[in-house]
Amino acid sequence: MLNVPLPEVSLRTIGLAMLLLPVGLFSALVMTAIVRVAESSLEQRLQGEIELIARAVAPLISRHIDRGDAFMVRQSLEGVFDIGRVYGAAVYDHDGLLIARAGRADAQVRTSREAAVRVETGREGGTYRKVGQQDVYSFFTPLSGHGGRINGLLQVNRERAEIDAALNRLRIGSWIAWAFTLGVIALLLFFVYRRLIEWPLQRLLGGMSAVAAGSRSARIDVRRPREFRSLGQAFNHMIEAVDRAETERESSRWREIQLLGRLQETEKIAAIGRVAAGIAHELGAPLSVISGRSVRIRRREPEADTEHDLEQIEQETWRLKRIVDQLLEYCRGTQREHRELDLGSVVTSAVGAVVDEAAAADVNVCWEPPEQATFVLGDRVRLEIAVTNLLRNGLRHARSSVRASLESSVEGHVLAVVDDGPGVDDEDAGRVFEPFFTRQVSGRGTGLGLAIVGSVALEHEATARYAGRDDALGGARFEFALPLAPAALPSAEEPTHD
Repeated sequence: MLNVPLPEVSLRTIGLAMLLLPVGLFSALVMTAIVRVAESSLEQRLQGEIELIARAVAPLISRHIDRGDAFMVRQSLEGVFDIGRVYGAAVYDHDGLLIARAGRADAQVRTSREAAVRVETGREGGTYRKVGQQDVYSFFTPLSGHGGRINGLLQVNRERAEIDAALNRLRIGSWIAWAFTLGVIALLLFFVYRRLIEWPLQRLLGGMSAVAAGSRSARIDVRRPREFRSLGQAFNHMIEAVDRAETERESSRWREIQLLGRLQETEKIAAIGRVAAGIAHELGAPLSVISGRSVRIRRREPEADTEHDLEQIEQETWRLKRIVDQLLEYCRGTQREHRELDLGSVVTSAVGAVVDEAAAADVNVCWEPPEQATFVLGDRVRLEIAVTNLLRNGLRHARSSVRASLESSVEGHVLAVVDDGPGVDDEDAGRVFEPFFTRQVSGRGTGLGLAIVGSVALEHEATARYAGRDDALGGARFEFALPLAPAALPSAEEPTHD
């Protein structure tokens, strides 16, 4: 069996064909019946014109026959042509012999059965017949003399071709009107199809194509008819459901990535912590001994050279102890219970802790506490350590100014620490929170300050990040974002107001 591919047919073609074919066939049948009735009526009217002419002149011709005035009979026949469209007329006596004629008419009707019937019955009537070689419609009217005696027969002829031409004009005009009406109906159906079916379908297909091309924001706006509106709404609901599912999937995937990153960071911190704790433990005791002995020597040996050497020993010992303390802070982790606290007061305490360092570095620290309390859940000591390290990092790099600010939203509180220093190079931006990473001269930094900030952020499910260069001061901008405390979260019954 051959598989012959069928040509593609549009819905428009199918719909118009299914509507127009039945309408066309039914209207053609109706038009045929109407044309037949109209033809019959027209034919009767055309025949009636001849009959009226014959009846009009019959009494006058009958009187002339009674008088035997053949000339007046002929004149009366000539007058028939002035009344209407007559092909020919003739007057015959009782025996069917010609008395007078005008135009085309039979020379005698003795052999015409139609004429004989009219003379015998005295009734008028007409029929289609031939006169010579011409088809005509002949109407016969008996002529009655005095006393009602039939003394002759009047024949009036009309060309059949003229009647047929009128009937043909009627047929052609009727079918042209039918075709025009059918065309108007087709145009109306086409317009209705375009308005109610094709345009809504194009909108549906346009929305589907946009979604297929990757535009998830595309929506279908079809207002009528109702079925297409329902279909468009169902499509929009489906896309919205897909968007929600995709958003939830991406959110879940992002949370998994964050959890994995935190897990890796926790494992990394734990590994470093174990090493650092051991180092700090091993260094702690010798450093305490060195520091104590240097103090005792300074008391016994007040010489200038010895004093200078011992002062350097104490400074280096203090620096080593600070490194050990930072290692312990980095490795300590969160073992304390988180409580609700005011983040603004934490920042105020941290600013107070670095005032002397700022004065020594000739750097101005700007901080304006917010008017309303900014509640978060956390460990105050650990948060203060993190904020202090952010401020100290700014002091080490600032030229003249460090600014701290706190912004709040429905999502949480964001602490920003900005300086007017040189900023962070792009290649170092992703490593600033790594332990022991520093670009400072050896002896001026341990690379643990921002690492401690990142560790505290991890403990509090917060976010610590380098936010690029600040637009106002031009230096580095570091942000520490904490979620709202549960008591400060907006409820469903009480929406927040900006």
